[in-house]
Amino acid sequence: MRITRLTSDHFRIPYSPGRVSLNDPNPIGKEIDLLVIRIETEEGLSGLGFTPHRGPGVAAVRQLVHEQAETIEGEDPRGTERLFSKVESWFRPIGFGGLASRAYSAIDIALWDMKAKAANVPLFKLLGGAKSSAPFFLSDIASIGRSATDVVRQASPWIQQGAMGVRVEIGTGDVRADADRVREISDGLGEKASVSVAADGRFDLGTAEALTHFFEDIGIDWFEDPIPAADEIGYGKLANLAEIPLAVGSSFTSREQFFRVIRSGLVRTIRPDISRLGGISPVLKIAAVAEAFQVAVSPVRLPELGIHLACGLSSIPHVDYVTWCTELFTGGPRIENGKLVPSTESGLGFETNEDIAAKWRVK
Repeated sequence: MRITRLTSDHFRIPYSPGRVSLNDPNPIGKEIDLLVIRIETEEGLSGLGFTPHRGPGVAAVRQLVHEQAETIEGEDPRGTERLFSKVESWFRPIGFGGLASRAYSAIDIALWDMKAKAANVPLFKLLGGAKSSAPFFLSDIASIGRSATDVVRQASPWIQQGAMGVRVEIGTGDVRADADRVREISDGLGEKASVSVAADGRFDLGTAEALTHFFEDIGIDWFEDPIPAADEIGYGKLANLAEIPLAVGSSFTSREQFFRVIRSGLVRTIRPDISRLGGISPVLKIAAVAEAFQVAVSPVRLPELGIHLACGLSSIPHVDYVTWCTELFTGGPRIENGKLVPSTESGLGFETNEDIAAKWRVK
């Protein structure tokens, strides 16, 4: 089996009330750019991959996808480990992080789709088949700028369907307002839902310590990226003071960053971003190390992939749910008996909806 062709599409997905900015208090534009690629083989097997992008640089990412395609043309798509190492080594002179890893993530995802299709099994079974469904929490409901009232109103129907809780973003510059909003959301959802808080490293250590104690008092489940990721000493101090679990990693761009944090014992949950790291292959390496140290793994966004990882691996307890691609893709995960369930079709189990694709395709 040999790779013969790679094609790409650029879609611009409009925001809706359930599709909003996650990591930027000042969103760039009102759309998410999504690159969707398809890799084909001489036997007719194909794989679908994708990578989201916000802000400038999407054209450069697409160009990098096609440059990277030249390095895998003629290769066996089932050799995911070898191809990842080949492309990573190719970029060693300038570094694999940033746009290069974001571009390759789409390729790596497509290769894993093909690998599972070649085995005629859903991806989660190829990864290990640890479970048939997974709990999920809402990650695009409570972005910065959303009032507590609006968050509770929009989250409640999802909670009734089984969502375990809501991830709330803070970091407006007004610490008291941030704290009050988290408390209002927690009170509004009540005991029926968990609440976690994400700060994207926006606070200094003193402010983070004060917020940590406040969140402990109101029963927040975890505090994600409270201070800059590079402040390992600060995380050590927070971990010694805090009873609330700390999570970190949504902005990490390398496996080594995760390995250091895992070995330090400072956090209980890590948050790898599949697109930032270069695809499914590096996340599997991170998950294996995390499991050895009994650290939970919670991949950032992309539930179309997260559900396969959560159901394939025992170290991933739940899925981060956003609605970015629910209209563009047909198939994929569904809610059943209060949990997220992966497709039982071979591979990833979804394809593009051509009617929606025609509307959102960037010429």
